[in-house]
Amino acid sequence: MAQKMVVSKSTVVLAVLMMLAIVAATSSLTMAHHEACCNGCACTKSIPPQCRCADIKDHCHSECKSCLCTRSLPPQCRCADVNDFCYPKC
Repeated sequence: MAQKMVVSKSTVVLAVLMMLAIVAATSSLTMAHHEACCNGCACTKSIPPQCRCADIKDHCHSECKSCLCTRSLPPQCRCADVNDFCYPKC
């Protein structure tokens, strides 16, 4: 005997909202956002200096070539680029 599965409207709405949140988060991982800026930049004393931004946000700035993000919601991203300068503060 087959059993009927009863699903409430609120369960369906919640599932749809969760799927939309996942789509929005994963699409933002592949897109660059915002102007290049960094509040936590650290540089070595070498010549030329090697500078890295330590900011963790839900996106990477537009100039980032190597963005590392978690798969959490919201994602936690940081730019892994090493430059010979620091971007201006956000």
